[in-house]
Amino acid sequence: MIHINQLKKSFGKNLVLDRVSKKFAASGIDIIVGINGSGKTTLLNCICDITPFESGAITIQDVDRKEKTAKENMYYIPSEFYLPDYLTGYEYARFVFSRYPHADEKTFDFFIELYHLTPAVHQKISDYSYGMKKKLQLSIALSLNVSFILADEVFNGLDYESYLLTDYIINLYSRQVKFILVTHNMDYINRNPRADTYLLDAGSLELVTDVKKIEEIVMNRGDLKDAYEKIDRFVYRFQNIAE
Repeated sequence: MIHINQLKKSFGKNLVLDRVSKKFAASGIDIIVGINGSGKTTLLNCICDITPFESGAITIQDVDRKEKTAKENMYYIPSEFYLPDYLTGYEYARFVFSRYPHADEKTFDFFIELYHLTPAVHQKISDYSYGMKKKLQLSIALSLNVSFILADEVFNGLDYESYLLTDYIINLYSRQVKFILVTHNMDYINRNPRADTYLLDAGSLELVTDVKKIEEIVMNRGDLKDAYEKIDRFVYRFQNIAE
């Protein structure tokens, strides 16, 4: 279980996470949505001990997130990741495996082949496309035998076939692994009604009981409604001029 207790995080005067408390079970899929800047990535970074916070606590299987055993039990795929371009995909995988005691190279080889990366795994990462880097990260994550996989916009950069494949894999693995996914992919959210979806807004994490209302919630709480009205006025003005 990942236990977040009264987590508070600010950037200057901007309060991003306001005493957030949440328990993530040891299996299944949890999805986090929210407008840009709402703190979704910050929340994942706090869990993984990348970003410090002012107060609160986060434990992984009852161990503080800073402890080695906690970090060995989770893996994070950020939306913007900077992989060492001078390494091959295989060399980078071996580096990650050295930090995880239960990593399985045979599983890695299986997923590399499944994602059609076998010819590229011995090439420098500098030659990889964004989608290839994402597939490499996914193959590594699924090979580590961790209890928690966190990912920020994990489907970005994937072609549609790879997207469907990844959706299937995550569903299968989620029987024993917890996936915490930040995504705005409504197709994925609608395809997975059994997943719990949470809205992060104004520093609070709220369960969304009807995912069909996500668009309405985001529109009403963000700047989208005002943006729509500005567009309408802008286009209408030019239509009148043309007439």
